[in-house]
Amino acid sequence: MRPRTTARPFAALAALLLVAQVAFPQSLQTRLESLIYDSPAAAAEVGVAVVDVETGRVIAGYNADTAMIPASNMKLLTSGAALLTLGPDFAFRTKFLVHESDGRRTLVVVGDGDPALGDPELLGRGTTPLDVEGLLDKIAGALQKKGIDHLDEIVLDDRVFERETLHPSWPRDQLNRWYCAEVAGLNFHTNTVTVFPVSGSPGTVPVLTLEPAVPWLEVHNRAKSVSRGSNTVWVSRPDESNTLTIFGDVRYRAEIPVAISNPARFTGRVLATALQSRGISVGTPGTAPGSHVRPIGSGEDYTDATAVAIVRTSIADVLARCNVDSHNLYAESLLKRTGHAITGEPGSWANGGAVIRMLLREHLGPGEAGSVKISDGSGMSRDNRVPPEILARWLAALYRDVDTREPLLVSLPEPGQGTLRSRFSDRELVHRVEAKSGYLNGVYALSGLLIDDGGRALAFSILLNEVPSGKASRAAKPLHEDIVAALDEWMSEKGTAALGG
Repeated sequence: MRPRTTARPFAALAALLLVAQVAFPQSLQTRLESLIYDSPAAAAEVGVAVVDVETGRVIAGYNADTAMIPASNMKLLTSGAALLTLGPDFAFRTKFLVHESDGRRTLVVVGDGDPALGDPELLGRGTTPLDVEGLLDKIAGALQKKGIDHLDEIVLDDRVFERETLHPSWPRDQLNRWYCAEVAGLNFHTNTVTVFPVSGSPGTVPVLTLEPAVPWLEVHNRAKSVSRGSNTVWVSRPDESNTLTIFGDVRYRAEIPVAISNPARFTGRVLATALQSRGISVGTPGTAPGSHVRPIGSGEDYTDATAVAIVRTSIADVLARCNVDSHNLYAESLLKRTGHAITGEPGSWANGGAVIRMLLREHLGPGEAGSVKISDGSGMSRDNRVPPEILARWLAALYRDVDTREPLLVSLPEPGQGTLRSRFSDRELVHRVEAKSGYLNGVYALSGLLIDDGGRALAFSILLNEVPSGKASRAAKPLHEDIVAALDEWMSEKGTAALGG
């Protein structure tokens, strides 16, 4: 592949480059280059790869082998690795066990790294929709059916993952945002507290409701109710503290998810409070139930404990939340769970990344892992580097595999869904598009599959890095869509028989 260029080449140079790329169908290659050169987004670093899925061959490209920041397209590597290692029938299982010894009764919560436990979005999608309080009702009910009305303590076993819950390269000034939520072996409510401020009379302090119910959380309400203007309400949470401070103006009800610190401890305290309010005492009478919640010790063994409840989440639900909704916690949990499955050690960013590199060698070739740098599983880290060719060939390999094809496609949004809700609205595409978008400051990504009625497909990856603000930034998404539309037109012209010809 030729190196990056940001200016239209002279005709003679273009002719020489095209001669050097005789392996590509000239009509598609020329269309691709013309779209890039004519776009204000060409001021950025542009990388594109188009792969014929059946042959696995790159049939058009532009800086296709240049390692670039993939943003949330990193989730395609993570979710594919999870499918290949955990399998399409895998389910996360959070276990609630009761252990009795020497007159003491302990509730042991064994985490499996499930990012969906207590996620109101997924709870509401079930065949029997629940909310967070409904889930806690069921857990308390399972204990009460066993005749349990008192617990001496709650022990949290989060050892399926390492206890480094915060990625070192995530932006330090955004750690209270939902998309930077910490990642633990035991998660609840996507490791966030949702703050609902409601306006009162002008000048008064707005009324606050929190979900889940956390009466022990320290909250400072410095916001004010207004009758004019816009909502400017926001929430501060200092590093490593779960103290919330609400600022700004509230004109109408808002919904603000705030990432919390120490997710396993938070989960245990939420559970202890919920059980206490449902008639199951925790700890010594007169003490706060949360004071009898602790992490499991290194030498503790509860293998003889009795299971009273197991909360199960299918990998299909986790993949959909990861890719359709682009939820970072889900991607990071998949990465760490994959690392744990292969190594038997607590899942970590290190061993999860090692598994992805291993799979790239197995499915794409021995040299491919060296061109990829894996820092996290969601793409929030700017230290990730992936060439567009690797992303496109990876998607092609997953599509060819009969075990991963359908689970992968189901997990990806179509235009009008999830993060593609407002994409391709002015395009009339003939073929089916399943794709993952991605964005960081100065980074725009779109990778996916274009599939005809017979199942033949092209895999593509379009990565833009170092996108200047202004015209180039505004042109980034249109360039994505122009390229996909050109691929769609080319597929129609070529017909099903000879996509790679």
